[in-house]
Amino acid sequence: MKANYFSIVVIFSLFFIYGCNATKLLIKNNCPHKIWPATQSGSGEGAAIPTGFRLASRGTKKFTIPNPWSGRIWARHLCSYSGQNFTCLSGDCRSGSIECNGAGGTPPATLVQFTIANTSDEKDFYSVSIVDGFNLPVSVTPINRPDCGIADCLVNLKDAHCGNQVELEVRDQNETVIGCKSGCLAFNRDDLCCTGAYNSPQTCKPSIYSLTLKKLCDKAITYPYDDETLFTCSGGANYKITFCPWGQE
Repeated sequence: MKANYFSIVVIFSLFFIYGCNATKLLIKNNCPHKIWPATQSGSGEGAAIPTGFRLASRGTKKFTIPNPWSGRIWARHLCSYSGQNFTCLSGDCRSGSIECNGAGGTPPATLVQFTIANTSDEKDFYSVSIVDGFNLPVSVTPINRPDCGIADCLVNLKDAHCGNQVELEVRDQNETVIGCKSGCLAFNRDDLCCTGAYNSPQTCKPSIYSLTLKKLCDKAITYPYDDETLFTCSGGANYKITFCPWGQE
């Protein structure tokens, strides 16, 4: 009887920790090809979800993460093995394996960023960031919360070609555009990166390159002080992250 009572207490405790104070994430690959999503937890946080995995076209994967949690999610594609070494032409985390093991993605990569609150009384913060550029289109939709906004970058590289800014294009060996750099990533200048003497909202303003990216992705963060496209949601929302939301690159 004591053993059964102990088991019930443990189960109830786990339910309280992970069920009552947790956030559900659903990641969907709506692209016509497979991708390898990756995650990176915030500094000092343990990995709450797998740090890398394969997702077939039209495939989905669900996670439940204990709150609070902060981190980023992105997608790698054009990936392959060379011997035992796993690499990707786009978004690679350079871990040599499908799991990124805490490493971030090589830009340009479209980043989904979260700061998920500890309780439903507090606000979550989420965004799509293309501060360093982007690769695949993505959207973030709060589930069952129509009052909370949708963050996204829906640009189709086959049509947009980085807003006709050739200097921002990243091409593969076949000269196909597979990503777009930001002005900061392309030129590494303080005024484009909001560094040095330009490290404040007063001195760092949108550049011609961040404005170009904003025209392509008006609901994404395009430079470090682009706070208008930081979304918030309270009430314990869950989130759906969809790569290639309309079913194509």
